[in-house]
Amino acid sequence: RGPPGVRAMAADSEKFSEGAADYLGKTNFKSLVEWLTAEVLFHRPDDPLAFVREVVGDKLSKRGGAPYDSRECDRYLQECYEDPSVDTDSAMAGRKEAEAELPEDAMNRLKVLEKLIVASRSIAKTLDPFAATSNIISETCNLLEADRATLFKLDPARGALKLMVAEGAEDIYLPLGTGIAGTVAETGTPINISDAYSDARFDRSHDDKTGYRTKSILCVPVRDAEDNVVGCIQAINSASGEFSEIDEEILGILCAQAGVALRNADLYTLAVKSHEKVRGLLEVIRAMHDNLGINSLMFTITQRAHTIVDADRCTFFLANHASKELWAMQGEVDIRIPMDKGIAGAVATSGEMINIHDAYEDSRFNQEVDRASGYRTRTILCMPLRGTDAKVVGVIQLINKRFGVFDAEDEEIMEVFLNIAGPIIENSQLFQASASKADESGTEFTGKTVARTASASSAGFASSAVIEEGDEDEEEDD
Repeated sequence: RGPPGVRAMAADSEKFSEGAADYLGKTNFKSLVEWLTAEVLFHRPDDPLAFVREVVGDKLSKRGGAPYDSRECDRYLQECYEDPSVDTDSAMAGRKEAEAELPEDAMNRLKVLEKLIVASRSIAKTLDPFAATSNIISETCNLLEADRATLFKLDPARGALKLMVAEGAEDIYLPLGTGIAGTVAETGTPINISDAYSDARFDRSHDDKTGYRTKSILCVPVRDAEDNVVGCIQAINSASGEFSEIDEEILGILCAQAGVALRNADLYTLAVKSHEKVRGLLEVIRAMHDNLGINSLMFTITQRAHTIVDADRCTFFLANHASKELWAMQGEVDIRIPMDKGIAGAVATSGEMINIHDAYEDSRFNQEVDRASGYRTRTILCMPLRGTDAKVVGVIQLINKRFGVFDAEDEEIMEVFLNIAGPIIENSQLFQASASKADESGTEFTGKTVARTASASSAGFASSAVIEEGDEDEEEDD
């Protein structure tokens, strides 16, 4: 049990540590301390305590009595790095004598900290996500003297880590809990391995293929301002043989900066994409009001609607409830499918949107078309088009969002577009003409095709991209 005094001290210690991690994470204390440290190192004051009081007092004065916002610490830190008035070279020259009196270990830590500040400044000022990734990887290799480094970003929709590589490159995913990086992202605990081949979690298949030899690995989670794991950074093969505790500390600080940088990059990218979506929406709506002919109206929707949500392909079907068919125009042919078949048919009959993140996991999707055409359908967003009486007058199907999956914002902006387009389509000659089409039908992918007359095809409707998950490939081959 121990003496009463010892028990009291133990109780006080437990009380002190209880909830400490939650408090530090909630208040973003790490960024607060890093900001004050950076301010002191940049300005090198004779009295650091008085300097910190002045800096903090200035921020409190500007806050004007507003409640504490933990996100402000990240902003203070970024502003500190971007301050053009800071002259670190002059400050360095003014303290050479003081450095000479410091122990070697303290000197080494000070030099590393200075490098970290420079690295953090470089990372913080980059808004493009792929440029930010390149900076993070470069600074990681430089500071840790590592041979290679990799940044993984968590994709919550897939429950996997996405390997951040060059823009436009094929996405590579690693399931959570798989390998070193997957384990770190799942547990939130750093892993430092001196001999990768002796660790069962390490997958050596890549080494076997490339001839590269992975020896030491250091992997640390990347967290956001709310202390949630949003990815991890993995460094490979330290120049000194293995990664030290100081290396772990350095990478931990870099990961904190990476979390802020990636969040800023995501917000910037989201703002740019939102602007592009709204602009695309306005352009399509403007074009639909330009007194378009029968075929031109259909062509405009098929060729331009997918750009609103950055999809690869788009198919637009009109609903003929009399014949229970969906009808689409494709080049010189009309393609009709039964209204109760496939994904488009399910949307037409139920009136409910379908958003599929993995087409091959949905039993309604016919994989045979992909196998025949060589095209790979991954994501599908299929939504109903309604008329003035809320009756389904058509279906729009968008295939393969270029990056990631179709999200709630995509659904929302497409719903706005369809609410505007519905009445226009319902009152068009195109919709009225669809009701008089023949009643022959087929399947969703081998449906009845009817050649249009020269007068119909001359109205300006050109051959367009894929319809109904690849069916156009078969039609064009015919």
